[in-house]
Amino acid sequence: MIFLVFSSNLTMNNQNYLLAKPYVNHVSINELEDRHSMIPTTHKMDHDFGIPSFTSDPTLDKMKEKLAYGVLNQYEKAKLADRIEKLKNRLERTLPENQKEDKSFSENEQKKLEVTNNGDHNGGDENHGKDENNDQVNTNRKIQELSDNTKHDSKDKEDHKKDTKDEINAFKIIQKRLSDNSKHDGNDIKDDDKKDAKDNGDNNDNGDNNDNNNNNDEITYDHHNYKFAGEGDKSGKNFNFAAVGDFGCSKNSKNTVNNMEGRKPELVLPLGDLSYIKSANCWFDTISPLKDKLKVTLGFHDVNDGESKLNQYKESFGLDKLYYSFDYRHVHFITMDSESQFDKSSEQYNFVKQELEKASKDKDCNWIIVTSYGPFYTSPTTHKAEKSLRDLYHPLFEKYGVDLVLQAHNHNYQRTYPITYNPDESSKPIIANDLTTGYTSQKGGTIFAIVGTGGESFYALNGQDPSVAKQFGGKFGFLNIDISNGNPHTKLTGTFYDNKGGDIKDNFTIEKEIKSNTS
Repeated sequence: MIFLVFSSNLTMNNQNYLLAKPYVNHVSINELEDRHSMIPTTHKMDHDFGIPSFTSDPTLDKMKEKLAYGVLNQYEKAKLADRIEKLKNRLERTLPENQKEDKSFSENEQKKLEVTNNGDHNGGDENHGKDENNDQVNTNRKIQELSDNTKHDSKDKEDHKKDTKDEINAFKIIQKRLSDNSKHDGNDIKDDDKKDAKDNGDNNDNGDNNDNNNNNDEITYDHHNYKFAGEGDKSGKNFNFAAVGDFGCSKNSKNTVNNMEGRKPELVLPLGDLSYIKSANCWFDTISPLKDKLKVTLGFHDVNDGESKLNQYKESFGLDKLYYSFDYRHVHFITMDSESQFDKSSEQYNFVKQELEKASKDKDCNWIIVTSYGPFYTSPTTHKAEKSLRDLYHPLFEKYGVDLVLQAHNHNYQRTYPITYNPDESSKPIIANDLTTGYTSQKGGTIFAIVGTGGESFYALNGQDPSVAKQFGGKFGFLNIDISNGNPHTKLTGTFYDNKGGDIKDNFTIEKEIKSNTS
């Protein structure tokens, strides 16, 4: 993440600028060299600095705010690149034929305009300060050239072209800073992913509700080793698995993967919305340290962002249908597809019902865990609970003894008490055990957890539903589940680990007798 610390206003050639210093989030302001950027603004600031007007286009107000705070995601970075191209084309159309070549932005001119952030965080090499000064001189010279070159045009054309040039300069400076910072953080985006994202529309603050179906490029990427190597293991060994959704491709999502990797899970359950651009390449790269442990649930952006992206997932994970089941060490896992047909007449409903019935009768199955991208229950936040999903499947879960349902979609963390279905008002489930932890099977009930904390933005929580035992926003991390296969009891322990310092933000346990002792 990079911040621009504004130090003063500046006016040159009747153009307003902000003098700004870069501030990288993990380097204190005192450790930085004396390096500055000139940010053109389109409105005079008489009193305070505020947020600079990087462009006169009002549709990019949100992007301007995010630029000021340094939190652009991939959609917005792609939007910057697209915006630069459009501005260059607009400038080209307004210039006389004999001036177009001289005023186009060549690679050398771009290098002069872009204020680079070379060197390491400890100050860079000995020539770095000199390069920065040269960059500033070149920037000032280019500003003067742009002013001189437009003197002979009419005033209207002069203003139009000047605004366009300043917008291009500002966008290029910001884009370069973001690119350099990404490289320093080990979070650079692959060239093919940048190209993939270029034609996407604006992304809203929550990173959701973006339809990216304008995919005309063929995507070829080999991820055939991204599968769960331990499937079918029926031993009684203890193990742990990790679950989280709503990843995206950012430093935050990489931190989540590193956090999971540090806990050494034998199984990882991504809960949907893995990539938010039209290719899954960046997510596959991010998750690669865990590639032989994955059993995925697909979400809105995975299923609806184009056939090529969906096929990447299907081919990589060998999926014919997006709902399936598997067994691992006395646990039966059922993965649902909440983005396709799931009503009572659907194949998926019949499949889930048959799997639940079979698992409930299996003496070697001590736990039943379901994953579903769409949430059954939720506190007030960006997305509502899916009533049709809840009304149809929660009674089944209750009948056949589902222990835990893992969900995503809302970018926060929520975990209910053990709850049972309320047929009179299903949005108000019945709390079977009002303790925050230490649950036993005698009182029944299913725990529903939303773990949308993989790295793609945050959704605010606007209250807490009575059925929710623990919730929080503003934390990236994952839910770790430990399964202890003892005799006569077996125990499930859920722990949410924050990416920052591995802090524990939630912990709960369920304990019950193994089936072989109860039959």
